[in-house]
Amino acid sequence: MGKTILFDVDGTLIDTEKTIIKSWQKTLKTVFNITPPAEDLFYVLGIPGTKAVKKYSTSSKQDQLLLDLWEENDHEMFHYSELFKNIEQILKKLKSKNIQLGIVTSRTDKEMQLVLDNFPIQEYFDTFITASKTKLHKPNPEPILKAIDTLNISPQNTLYVGDSIYDFQCARNAKVDFALAGWGAKDNPEFSKVDYFLKQPSELVKII
Repeated sequence: MGKTILFDVDGTLIDTEKTIIKSWQKTLKTVFNITPPAEDLFYVLGIPGTKAVKKYSTSSKQDQLLLDLWEENDHEMFHYSELFKNIEQILKKLKSKNIQLGIVTSRTDKEMQLVLDNFPIQEYFDTFITASKTKLHKPNPEPILKAIDTLNISPQNTLYVGDSIYDFQCARNAKVDFALAGWGAKDNPEFSKVDYFLKQPSELVKII
């Protein structure tokens, strides 16, 4: 195993599912007076909001309306979010082993800052690749390749840890190994093909 690990954020480091789904439901209720069940909204997990809103939006103007309101609701409901159990301890242990750590997320810079303002994890990471920093997004490999270029590392020595099918596809397209964060992942038959299936964050230390 190499010496660089890249992490997704939502569903991997932080349990934000309730925040994301509830804030999107509230947004749709306000704009369209509809309240889709949570399971119909799981598609938004792991992709940028700019892509997620297009399922309901009919124009670029409405895109922005939905994004602005969703962001407002997300901030209001962020108290539902929490670090997954033992995540900070694992990050600390990995850094003590001189392993480079990075973030590759579909969050924008502003959305990522909300996370860093609420959870003490910034000190563990050497780079933060957000949706604001790339033109293309998961499952396109550009976000991971951007991290690889920024850290001056090789794909062969890189592991990406994520919870969604978009994370897995992004890793595959970037030709890096992928570890599924089983504690935050939804069932998907494609996950039978991942390089590593982790049931708990502590298992990450065992495979490096």
